[in-house]
Amino acid sequence: MDNTTHSIIERLGYEYGSIAILRNNVVRQVTTQNEKNGIHQDFVQLDPASTYKFEIEGPAVISNMWFTIAPFLEKGWRKALTLLKMLRYKKVESLSKVLFKIYFDDETSPSVKAPFGDFFGCNFGEYRHYYSKYLGMTCGGYVCTFPMPFQNKCRIEIENTNIELPITLFYGAVTYTLTPNLANNDKIGYFHARYREECTKPGIPYTILQASGQGHYIGTHLNIMNTKRFKQLISLYYLEGDCNIYVDGEETPSVPYTATEDYCMGGWYYNKGPFCAPTHGLTLRGQRNAIFRKIKSCQYRFHFPDAVNFQKSIKVTINHGEWNHVPTIHRSVAYWYQKEPHSDFFDKNEEIK
Repeated sequence: MDNTTHSIIERLGYEYGSIAILRNNVVRQVTTQNEKNGIHQDFVQLDPASTYKFEIEGPAVISNMWFTIAPFLEKGWRKALTLLKMLRYKKVESLSKVLFKIYFDDETSPSVKAPFGDFFGCNFGEYRHYYSKYLGMTCGGYVCTFPMPFQNKCRIEIENTNIELPITLFYGAVTYTLTPNLANNDKIGYFHARYREECTKPGIPYTILQASGQGHYIGTHLNIMNTKRFKQLISLYYLEGDCNIYVDGEETPSVPYTATEDYCMGGWYYNKGPFCAPTHGLTLRGQRNAIFRKIKSCQYRFHFPDAVNFQKSIKVTINHGEWNHVPTIHRSVAYWYQKEPHSDFFDKNEEIK
């Protein structure tokens, strides 16, 4: 295909026009599928305090990941509850107690570390069907389409942190493309995703991301719950908190937003309820004036095409209430790309339980 034809097809539109252009990519996949001694088995069991690993040789780019995970297998008569949980598949403990980690090349600190469910956008350990441009939970499956390039090798770890109970059914498939031309390309950023959890403090905003180096911030999943049933008549008042993005050490944010729901492209305390769009959405929202319960909201925002670049450092914070005065629990996963090495901010601050 000559350059003129290539250009004409690309004019059909961003991404769409390139679908028809033939490529020479070599696509491979690693899965939990296993066949030994004539016995076919598609899943693996995660024993207590054990880790299952996917390993890939590069240079390559991961293009798609799909997993599904069962609840913990209870002991004794409680085993029957596992089947009921599978049928209902809503509040699944394994989503919070299994860690999802990714190591690129020879790094000792993972670029990706989060509870399994939080990485894919679950709501305080609760499954909710949704799908965005990069992440989703679809009919019991967990999907990620963030591109993840690496030079030499990649190791994906699924760690069962429960020291007593196994997970009998874990399925997974990681699709990647071999890319020899990627070797020694210093313009490529490595994918990062890290989890934080915090009981917010009066007068201090919650930090979603703090990183050093060169890269760009691509977004977050953010779950918030107020902790005082009678503290605020309007229990969603924490949504008055602004999101602020500080680039390269600046004292005044160059990318400020006017409130939490505004940052996630909503408005008026999400008055129309849950929704999911390619780059922003709300997967859970409590009632506006429910003073007898703790109210939650679970939202996401991906910066496409408005990724926030940084050359030296970045800090992303969000207020809890207009003056950081509403007591809350914030849980978030930040997603970004950067050159290695990454800082140890999350290792010092994460509170995975």
